[in-house]
Amino acid sequence: MATVRPIPSPLPIRIFKSAIAWSPVWVPALLFWQISVGGLRPALAEQRRLEQERPVVEERHEQTSQEFEVMSAEHRAWDDPVYQERRRRAAQTEDTPETGTR
Repeated sequence: MATVRPIPSPLPIRIFKSAIAWSPVWVPALLFWQISVGGLRPALAEQRRLEQERPVVEERHEQTSQEFEVMSAEHRAWDDPVYQERRRRAAQTEDTPETGTR
């Protein structure tokens, strides 16, 4: 009597079944690797770079804030009719020659 043996499954199918069986191990490991290498390290490097740039940025912010305040004051002054009249009178006195008498 002849014995019947099961036909072995092809190698790719066995590898696929093995990979599926081990997926609870390799999926979290792959996720941890992707977060640590692809996300965490570059983020920490960028944080260090930004901390080094912070004093320069804060100084530039302070300068631009002061410039903004000066420009805002000038803008408000130009809308003031009293300031406009003083400027007009100052321009007139600069245009007229001084005689030395009052």
